[in-house]
Amino acid sequence: EIVKQIINSTKVEERNKIWNLGIKIGRYHVYLPKMLKPKAVSLRISLWRLFHQTGINQNIPRSGLNYLIDKKYNRNFLLLCGFEKFKNHYVRIDILEKLFIKILNKTEKRKFKIDSEMMNLIGCNKEGFYSLMLSMNYKKSKETDTYFYTGENKRKNKFMDVKRNENPFKKLLSLNLK
Repeated sequence: EIVKQIINSTKVEERNKIWNLGIKIGRYHVYLPKMLKPKAVSLRISLWRLFHQTGINQNIPRSGLNYLIDKKYNRNFLLLCGFEKFKNHYVRIDILEKLFIKILNKTEKRKFKIDSEMMNLIGCNKEGFYSLMLSMNYKKSKETDTYFYTGENKRKNKFMDVKRNENPFKKLLSLNLK
């Protein structure tokens, strides 16, 4: 919610500058696509292991994998690898943003019909996709293969109060990254 408030208060010109720096502002995520590349993920994991002085030897999800079912993975480890968790499903963040765009484009009267293009994007079977939709707070409609968004449980966190005038992205704009 705090990031959403900051992003909504960011002017279009500032967003364009952020975009030109290689930072993507998606519907639900702010991320660096280049940091989702295999070498960047591998480096990040190595640095994380050094910092935490741990020998945890979890396998990095193979390159090109967009979807995992939680069997033995640590949530924080997969977040470090660029995956968001929804109950027992993990989806790569950039693919998740593409899915949200497809859902928005197909939504009529707050409902959308799933298709093979969505399932192919995620890279899972029909049952896995239906389960993922339920995990992401979408509910099944009475019509075949049709879902609608039910919303999230919005809790107000009293410990996090951001002033609307503060914009952490301004610091990014002042960096000379050439």
